Amino acid sequence: MLTRLLSNGFRLMILAAAFYAASNVGLKLLASALPLAEIAFVRFLLGGITLWPILFALKISLKGQPLRFLILRGVFGTASFLCFIQSMSLIPLSLTMVLFYTFPIFAAFASHLLLGERLHRREFGLIAIGLVGTYILINPGSHPFNRGYLYGLLAGVIGALAMVTIRKARETNGPLIIYFYFCLVGGAVCSPFLLQNFRVPDYQQMGLLLGVGVSILVGQILMSQGFKFCRATEGSLFLMAELVFAGIAGIVFFKDPVTVRFGVGALLIIGSGLGLNWMNRKT
Repeated sequence: MLTRLLSNGFRLMILAAAFYAASNVGLKLLASALPLAEIAFVRFLLGGITLWPILFALKISLKGQPLRFLILRGVFGTASFLCFIQSMSLIPLSLTMVLFYTFPIFAAFASHLLLGERLHRREFGLIAIGLVGTYILINPGSHPFNRGYLYGLLAGVIGALAMVTIRKARETNGPLIIYFYFCLVGGAVCSPFLLQNFRVPDYQQMGLLLGVGVSILVGQILMSQGFKFCRATEGSLFLMAELVFAGIAGIVFFKDPVTVRFGVGALLIIGSGLGLNWMNRKT
């Protein structure tokens, strides 16, 4: 049964999405209790410590090439993660998740501008739909300004840049070495801020920190395994189940409000992302 599970791309991606959603619940609980740099540092530390012996056992060289793309992936990924946590501390979990998942929209733009990939007329239309959905979701004229919306959107924009650098780094590096450098760079970026605002976590917070680190790492491993058995665009579509799982968790655990504005904006953003993935699959 385990062998069948480890060779089924759909099941692996859905499981990865479930673990990512579980980590989001933990992050939401931690976001208002501990400094952001401390949460991020523990996540990167656990990832690096766990991956080191795996890379050694598989005899994978730590000399990634080209180094600049691995470092850029780490910087962009870390900045996106910090914005993601900051957004969680200010607005409902479900809103943060939808705003973060604007990254396929911005990734299409970034790929066009930085990698020279062609954008078709339909893709421009889908991008416009996603941007309209983002405006409806945020709707700045209907409530006082909340920085949480901005941080959620920034997490998506910077996450898109991380995706572009991953694509370049993946041409000459395996997924494990890319994630290892992500943890390495992320830990280095967060360490100076950790010393300034360190707060000793209690037992419950320590358990949550460990749970978040393990959940993200397991999700990453399941996702990497899943991409062996499905195309990149298919895997990306399956991973969007994280939105559903996290949305349900937000309603159940944090009593996130469900409004018509949220529903319309979320549908436009998710539909835009799904459409862009489908267009990439066709090409």
